[in-house]
Amino acid sequence: MLRLGAIELGPRPAVAIAIQRAEAPQALRDAAPGAIIELRLDALEDPAPAAAQAFAQRYTGFPLLATIRHAEEGGGWQGPEAARLACFRAVIPHVDAVDVEIAVGSITESVVAAAHDAGRLVIGSFHDFDATPTQERLEAVHAQGRSQGVDIVKVAARCNSPEDACRLAEFTLAHRSEQVIVVGMGPYGMASRIFFPALGSLITYTFLGEPTAPGQLNCQDTLTYLSSFYPQGMASTRDQGSDATNID
Repeated sequence: MLRLGAIELGPRPAVAIAIQRAEAPQALRDAAPGAIIELRLDALEDPAPAAAQAFAQRYTGFPLLATIRHAEEGGGWQGPEAARLACFRAVIPHVDAVDVEIAVGSITESVVAAAHDAGRLVIGSFHDFDATPTQERLEAVHAQGRSQGVDIVKVAARCNSPEDACRLAEFTLAHRSEQVIVVGMGPYGMASRIFFPALGSLITYTFLGEPTAPGQLNCQDTLTYLSSFYPQGMASTRDQGSDATNID
């Protein structure tokens, strides 16, 4: 069983709140007690490793996921890969997991190695903001992520039809025992954020402030829907420590 900080991934839906700027820690606790906090470090005005580290340290005690999303996959990072790797290395000791792209950039395997050396979890992600890839492309992305050594493969793709959403659902079911996160973006993908956890997707994403992806539901709506459809409840922290073993 994988854990992200003190949260066990799998038995119940886990929620990650994406933040792109400084939010009051108490506001995050009030919005979604026990949620994973995704630090979108690519949105920081200062791209220096020290600034990324300071931002992460502000949220010590939360289950933390650090993302420095490359511009080619919808993020704000446009600098050199060496500088992005330096930021990852600066924050890895202060977070529980990192998210790095599978198919873009040149640092994936270096980030995986650095995170695993520190006992941190790695999400290898793939994003298509235009369309849902073919089944063959989805399988190739999954295989590539596994070959790079990531712990969880994340696929986020725009759904332009109900058939696209069904294709992502089939992919989720096919790999539910292999640790995946699958998200449909856009109006046809919105339901995936609530129902794909029932198919095996480990984390659903929401936001405070501004959304970080098309079709993302806000925090209040996400929690309301999840509490309605999952009688077993949502995943939550067993304690407030952030030093739990991440990879079982």
